[in-house]
Amino acid sequence: MAHLSLPADFSAQRKSAGERRMQQLRTLLADRRNILVLMHNDPDPDAIAAGYALERLIRHLLPAAPVTLGHGGMIGRAENRTMAHLFVPHALRIPTFDAATVLPAYDAILLVDTQPSASNHLLYEIAYPPEQVILAVDHHPPKRSQARAVIHDVRPEVGAAATVLAEYVASAEMEIDDVLATALFYGVKSDTRGLSRHTTDLDIWAYSALRNYVDTELLNQIEHVQLPRSYFRSISDALLNTMLYRCSDENQPGVEEKDDEEQSEANGGEQPCTGYISVSLLFQMKRPDMASEVADLMLRMEDVSWAICLGIFEDRLVISVRADRPNAQAGRLVRVIVGKNGTAGGHDTMAGGRIHTPNATPAQRIAGLHALVPRFLQTLGAGDAAGMPLLDKIGS
Repeated sequence: MAHLSLPADFSAQRKSAGERRMQQLRTLLADRRNILVLMHNDPDPDAIAAGYALERLIRHLLPAAPVTLGHGGMIGRAENRTMAHLFVPHALRIPTFDAATVLPAYDAILLVDTQPSASNHLLYEIAYPPEQVILAVDHHPPKRSQARAVIHDVRPEVGAAATVLAEYVASAEMEIDDVLATALFYGVKSDTRGLSRHTTDLDIWAYSALRNYVDTELLNQIEHVQLPRSYFRSISDALLNTMLYRCSDENQPGVEEKDDEEQSEANGGEQPCTGYISVSLLFQMKRPDMASEVADLMLRMEDVSWAICLGIFEDRLVISVRADRPNAQAGRLVRVIVGKNGTAGGHDTMAGGRIHTPNATPAQRIAGLHALVPRFLQTLGAGDAAGMPLLDKIGS
């Protein structure tokens, strides 16, 4: 067993603040009869790693604590399922329709990779006593809301919730084994794309410190998991339904170029669109996170600065957006598009949203999906661009 050492540049004040937070957490949970560590719906690697670490941290602070790890939604992506199987096979999946009856049984809830005012967790569906939301650890931009956890640790400057939990583990002087180190390492690596996206010195510390204790066999099982045939069929469908739109600054030769700041204001705050916008449509998804997987893939195409994937999962329109510029404000873009019709959130370079359509017919949902495309293009300043298929249709 080993211990993580806090970053060398941590001031005495920051170290003391971390120790006080651990003591406060211990005090607040000492007499609780039923504690739930709640990940956001459809948890990704960062949420799984942070949730697992927080569950273990509570057991370290309070060895007899009655703690459960849970989430809503589903874990769909192959890498995420493998990670959940390896680290949190005991995690409780709580269906949305059961939230109102299941969650009141817990007298303390701790949120990871989300916050009380966000709409991507089960508490959003019910009236849960706010004073019993003891902790929220998140790295997404804070919402304009009065809803706060008792310990409200929201750090939008940090690249991953797993980074914050690594700091907690170090502050608590908790022993870390190769299993926990591997989970946290992959959480940081996944959400910062190997320290290439939205990264701070704290993320670099967590990544570097955890890497020393990683079980490479466990990590390889996650990163090189075999994929079912259905995955490749879904990717094939996505590629056949992907259109490329040339951004307006290149689509209109002779137009006076604006600098980034001027163009950002013209486009409602987003960074200018350069090269191409990729738009993929998935008309029937078997899992909601397929949209994010396709968006991640399409952003890797040369000359693509925005990758947008729109899909249908059950009764919801699912939106996933990726951008290649560090200040692209993708989260703001999706919130503008969704408006009051659904929920949205994200960072500068990655964001997602959902629009619930419980009473719509399948044809109406498909029409709704198509209707989102010109809205995205218009907002990005490419409203007049003509679409070009990524691939030729089979048989054309």
